Amino acid sequence: MKTRGRHDWNRPPDKNPHPDAEGVFACVSLLIVCAIHRDSLIAMDPANWASVSAWFLLIVGIFIANRLGGRFESMLERLHKRNAIDASQDQFDRLLAQTRKRARTAATVGSLVLPMFLLASYIGVYAGEQWQATPRADRMWFIGEVILEVIAARLVGRYAGRGIAYGLFGRQLVKERIKLTLIPGHSDAAAGLRPIGDYYFYQATITALPVLFFAFWVLAMPNWTKIWPASDSDFESQWKNTYLIFFLVTIGIELLTFALPLWFFHQQMSLQKKQMQSRVDELSARLYRLQQSSRDSNQPPDDGADRASLIDQIASLENLPTWPLAPDVRQRFAWGNLAFLASPALQMSQTVLDAVKAAVT
Repeated sequence: MKTRGRHDWNRPPDKNPHPDAEGVFACVSLLIVCAIHRDSLIAMDPANWASVSAWFLLIVGIFIANRLGGRFESMLERLHKRNAIDASQDQFDRLLAQTRKRARTAATVGSLVLPMFLLASYIGVYAGEQWQATPRADRMWFIGEVILEVIAARLVGRYAGRGIAYGLFGRQLVKERIKLTLIPGHSDAAAGLRPIGDYYFYQATITALPVLFFAFWVLAMPNWTKIWPASDSDFESQWKNTYLIFFLVTIGIELLTFALPLWFFHQQMSLQKKQMQSRVDELSARLYRLQQSSRDSNQPPDDGADRASLIDQIASLENLPTWPLAPDVRQRFAWGNLAFLASPALQMSQTVLDAVKAAVT
């Protein structure tokens, strides 16, 4: 029986304390970039349009992701209330506290790693002769933009780190020895675990934004520069491979925040379904005996209620789902991801082939 622990569930959820400030920063930065590069944007310069689209995507991401922690904890609460998380209130409160701690640690790490990765990319592209050839006034504007982008990378890194921590939640369940319990016959078509699939689908929507950004520019960059030449003639050659690297990094984050946790829960659900096969055999044997007894003239006729109940129980166990997603949602996401990743993958393979040819010749 569940009892109230020393922790109060009514405390505020673990959420971003400054979503409005982050949104204002992103909007102001977008306006600054648009004002600085107004003429270049009118001329459809790809480098500056890439920057503007990144800022716009950041605004959308902040708007969607600011309730990441709150939605994750709401998912846990729903699972606990329906006994899908088999834990006492004290165990559940400890699990929640550890989850918050891990999420904050991962957010801190992400807020440091991603800005350093961005700075390393800029240094790799602009260090050396190109920096020396840049006029002093342009250097100051450039440094100012990089500072804004580093701050933005810190925000993105924090959300990414938190999402990765939530993606590794299954490992925490194993460590705390807390089990998930399937609910056969549940109307959500996911054995009562639909909140898990709903949350990670929401999280995948957020982490798909940077994947979408880099996938678009990996594909658009070669053709864009042919129609509207960049102000920097070396823009495509300098940034194409860098964008491909960022694309792979964002795909890795997508896997950690969506594919990995769903695979973990799929394995747990498959294991429980396998363990329930003995119950299916037991019910099948009872059904057989009931049907045999109805044919015995010495027994009263069966009204069909027991037989129907046994058939329903067997069907619910035999058809127990092994994914915490509704089948239609799972199918749409699978086909969408395949189409979404196909073009960038082909583009990346062509880039690798070009590099190999260049090395051989």
